[in-house]
Amino acid sequence: MVNLNIIVEGGTLDSNSSEETFNNVEALRESLNKMFSRLLKRDDISVRVDIGAGYRNSAKMFVKSAENHYLYVDSDDADTSKWFDRLNNSDPSKAIIIPEDAKDKVFFMIQEMEAWFLKQPECLERWGESKSYIRTKKETAIALDNQIAGKNIETLSEPSKIVGVIVQRYFERLLPNGKKKKVKYGKLKSAPAIIDNLDEQALVAVDKELYRFKVLF
Repeated sequence: MVNLNIIVEGGTLDSNSSEETFNNVEALRESLNKMFSRLLKRDDISVRVDIGAGYRNSAKMFVKSAENHYLYVDSDDADTSKWFDRLNNSDPSKAIIIPEDAKDKVFFMIQEMEAWFLKQPECLERWGESKSYIRTKKETAIALDNQIAGKNIETLSEPSKIVGVIVQRYFERLLPNGKKKKVKYGKLKSAPAIIDNLDEQALVAVDKELYRFKVLF
C-alpha cells in the first residue's frame, strides 16, 4: 500500500477558531480526501489530505515533508509560474524555495479551487438540489450564465467571487417564517458539499492540472 499525502491550500490552522470553523475545515479536508481518492481509483493507494491554510504555510509544510507528498495551491493567476516567483519575492527576507526536483509535485487550482465548480456548473445544480434549495431562474442553465458561458475559466480572476454571484442568482432557501432568502456561498461553509457533488472523472478531462496529477499514478 502506497501512502499518498496531499497538502491543500485553504482553511485555517488557528487553534482558537470557533467550533463551527473547525468542523467546516475538517469537512473540507474530508471532501477533498474523498475527491482525490475517487479521482485515482486505486486500491493500492491510500490518500490523505492535509489542510495547509495560506499558500506560504502550505508551501512550508511541503518543503519540510517527506517523500510521497504533493502540494495543491491556488495559482491566483493564469500563469502558474508567477506563483513560484511570488513565493520567493513577496518577502525576500522570508523566501520559501521549492527545490527544482520537487516543483513537479506542485499542482495548481487555476486560479482558485472554485474554478473546478465553474468548469462543471452541474455540480452546483446537484449541490442545490441536495440542500433542498429553491432553484430560481429555472429556464436558464447555470452553464449558460453570462459570468461563465463561452469563457476560458482559467483566465477568470477570483473564481470564488463568481461562484458567490452565481449562487445568489440561482438559489434561495426557505426561512422558518415562510420567507425566502438568497443563498450565500461561503468557502468553508459551502465548498465541502459542492466538492462532494463534483464528477471528478469528467472534471479531469477539462482540468490540465488534475489530469497531470492523475497520470502520475
